[in-house]
Amino acid sequence: MNDFSGIDGFLGTRASFAMDMMVTLMVLVVLALGWSVYQVKVGRRLRLHRGVQLGLGVALLVAVVLFELDVRFNGWQERSAGVVGGTASTAVSTSLAIHLVFAVTSVLLWPVVIVRAVRNFGNPPHPGAHAAWHRRWARVAAIDMTLTAVTCWVFYWLAFVA
Repeated sequence: MNDFSGIDGFLGTRASFAMDMMVTLMVLVVLALGWSVYQVKVGRRLRLHRGVQLGLGVALLVAVVLFELDVRFNGWQERSAGVVGGTASTAVSTSLAIHLVFAVTSVLLWPVVIVRAVRNFGNPPHPGAHAAWHRRWARVAAIDMTLTAVTCWVFYWLAFVA
């Protein structure tokens, strides 16, 4: 048991429960995202893809809100092994800044792609005029989400493991 504010994590590092939850969730998100895209590309399982994407969107929204509350109330710096004298190391600060670029753009882009898909593909979903826009921007959103995950893992490693 550490003497840090917040709930201790479950991955055996200095990170909080919320930090461990997000790092773990991002593994699942990337896997589910890839599987969902595969389902629509290969099997034309549009309804399954839609359900998975809506589920991921809701799960991420809830997780990010809970995570942000934890970070706002408990912080992360005191737990970080990459913080010296209250100031984050250059590597930790840089990795966090890079992560935030992808995280913020994902938070802005993913809802747009999801809402437009729900509005334009119908229920049950069917291909239409919106497909070209969706393919382009969903690909950008998926890459952005993957980079959010990768940069999350780098930050986590530098701040709480290394």
